[in-house]
Amino acid sequence: MWQWLKRLFGGARAVEPEPQVWNFRIKGGRAEIGAVNDALERAAMAGEVPEPAMRAMQVALDELLTNAIMHGDVSLNDPMQVDLIVAKGALRAVVSHAGTPFDPTKTEHRPDLEGNLEDREIGGLGLHLVREMMDEFSYEFANGRNVLRVGKRF
Repeated sequence: MWQWLKRLFGGARAVEPEPQVWNFRIKGGRAEIGAVNDALERAAMAGEVPEPAMRAMQVALDELLTNAIMHGDVSLNDPMQVDLIVAKGALRAVVSHAGTPFDPTKTEHRPDLEGNLEDREIGGLGLHLVREMMDEFSYEFANGRNVLRVGKRF
């Protein structure tokens, strides 16, 4: 209705299309991440998301979803919720899962990017990549759930 009123009283201004939203429930298996990747690829093939933004989001979500599956309380009884949002000029995702509060945006560990591969400590590289590749990266703990928001502008 709001869009109709804008057209009626706002003159000939172009109306932006409503964002597309895809919702996924992941019940604990890494194989389920493929459905999220498939949706991102369909959006890119339809021309709605440039391939570089789509690939960056795939890498970020693979890291975040894998960490939640491996370390969170994702299960058949309490699945993870993933919402993908394609809007004009941006691709966003909201990931929500139960578990102990963990804010990946505040981790102090910075991976060693210079040392020999054999000498480096394990851990931290994936979150480093998420921070570097995404334009938006935020966290909150709400209603007993970890809620991560990531976004890539294009």
